[in-house]
Amino acid sequence: MNEFSLENARSVALYCRVSTDEQAREGVSLDEQQDRLKAYCRAMGWDEIPLLFIDDGYSAKNLDRPQLNKLLKEVDKGTISRILVTKLDRLSRRLLDLLKLIDTFQDHKVSFISISESFDTNTPSGRLTLQVLGAVAEFERERIRERVFDNMLHAANQGKWLTQSPYGYDLINKELVINDTESKVVKRVFDLYLQKGFGYYSIAKQLNEEGIPSKQKKEWSIRSIKLMLTNPVYKGTLVWNRIDRSNQKQVEKDDEEWVVVEHALPLIIDEHTWEAVQKKIPGKKIHPRSKTSPHLLGGLLKCGRCCAAMSISWMGPKTKRRRVYRCSANKNKGTCTSKWYNASDVESWFKRGLQQLSKSINQSYVIMIASQVKEEEKREIQQQIHSAKNRYKRKVEAYTAGLIELKDLQAEKDRMERLVEEAKNRESTTSVNTSELEDKVNKKIATVIDAIDNLPVVEAKSLVQTLVEKVVLYEEKNIEIVLLNPS
Repeated sequence: MNEFSLENARSVALYCRVSTDEQAREGVSLDEQQDRLKAYCRAMGWDEIPLLFIDDGYSAKNLDRPQLNKLLKEVDKGTISRILVTKLDRLSRRLLDLLKLIDTFQDHKVSFISISESFDTNTPSGRLTLQVLGAVAEFERERIRERVFDNMLHAANQGKWLTQSPYGYDLINKELVINDTESKVVKRVFDLYLQKGFGYYSIAKQLNEEGIPSKQKKEWSIRSIKLMLTNPVYKGTLVWNRIDRSNQKQVEKDDEEWVVVEHALPLIIDEHTWEAVQKKIPGKKIHPRSKTSPHLLGGLLKCGRCCAAMSISWMGPKTKRRRVYRCSANKNKGTCTSKWYNASDVESWFKRGLQQLSKSINQSYVIMIASQVKEEEKREIQQQIHSAKNRYKRKVEAYTAGLIELKDLQAEKDRMERLVEEAKNRESTTSVNTSELEDKVNKKIATVIDAIDNLPVVEAKSLVQTLVEKVVLYEEKNIEIVLLNPS
């Protein structure tokens, strides 16, 4: 690009642009654009050397382009008299953006010339032509966008993968194929979260320490682990059209606009495990620091007097400091009269409480848990019925728009009716084996007790959090242990 100094005379500016998908297209190369614009200047008798502003590899969908921004700064300084482009769409494909730019040019007495369309915005006829051409260009772009969307919608309904392959898969001929090495990591992440009680941070840290890279060969983060655990692709479900990316800020669309195709992809995680993880994700809120603190009951222990959280404090001189659990309302506000308790004693009472609990799981407790399991099963069934009906509704809309055949619509109707019938049958026959449930609870308690005795505190604590919802401390040796639903 030519370097220039800003002298007294106003200059002619030549603006050229190509986007990456236009590089090989005949007639729009940067060299050809420059040659045509310079020839036009010679034909008009403009002898001064024009200034070049070239955006190589930038789309016309928005105005955030380096050389266009530089050109606008020069316009604002008053150094430009005319701006030339080979075609209207070199500057912008959106009518509103074009009009905004031209208003700016007019304010600074700069004419805008498109040599292919043969008009100059200094004339009324040129401005009228510009608006008509801009409207036609925008209309055509919208038509292209609609055709692309319709084609992608059809491909998604056929189970074709339309974007970059997620971790655990390779993309071959627009179809996902399981990557054996990565899929083992996916299974491990789900196991660490569901069975070992690790949080997003702890999982990311462990994978990074072991040198396991992400799909983009970067380190794992809290966000990437959460996205993996919530991605339905791993249970074989294709979801498309979930995010609106038409603006700079991405927004999640209403779920009725999503394209959801069940059992369309090779699964890595069975549906039961995936659903169990989803139930756990929005569960009890534990502060991130509490999850990884080296204190067994951090984030779980509550005051029996005021129900506030009890956190670790340190008592005594520096040479003989000892850990204590102290009511946060007492410590921070003075509104609770609860005393502090030696942390090792509290953790010992908790362990003994678990041991006693494993010997005294009574029938009424198991029946209560069984009732909760049945309610969750019922909610899950109702959700499946709702999803089946929504899928059919989207198929009706696709048929109305001419995107699918009548036979495809009928097949979806039959599928919906079958799924609804199966779900209703499950709802009427759902039962819980209380003996099996009692055995499951006892085994989980035994595993946690063993972890407390043999594992580092942070790892033992992760397992405790898969079993215990909260621990309430009333007074010395008087604690209540509230278990999570074991389903």
